[in-house]
Amino acid sequence: MTRTNIPRQVLDFQKQILDFQRAAFENGYDAIVALQERQLELADRMMNQVPNLPDEARELIRTWRGAAEDGQRQLKSTVDGSFDAVTAYLDRLAGGTADDEAPDQAQTTHETQEETVE
Repeated sequence: MTRTNIPRQVLDFQKQILDFQRAAFENGYDAIVALQERQLELADRMMNQVPNLPDEARELIRTWRGAAEDGQRQLKSTVDGSFDAVTAYLDRLAGGTADDEAPDQAQTTHETQEETVE
């Protein structure tokens, strides 16, 4: 990869923007997870208060809960991988890392992370 002459200040500013975006995502994600956990607690409470709830409905609620939790983990993993890929790219542009992998390799690494999660 050929190094372009991007001023250090521009790269530092891009890293600051990325850090802000990561913090904003983390805060939003934490809020969504808290709401979803509360919703799941309410579903559990409801399920426990209805003694004649069919087993199929109980299983459906358990399946829904598992899918919601898996979705949370996948979203977090995917977004974290994307932030990591952009950070690594900015570091390479700044000359901050010794390995000079191509952008295609960073994408492949991110795709491998996604496959691992699934």
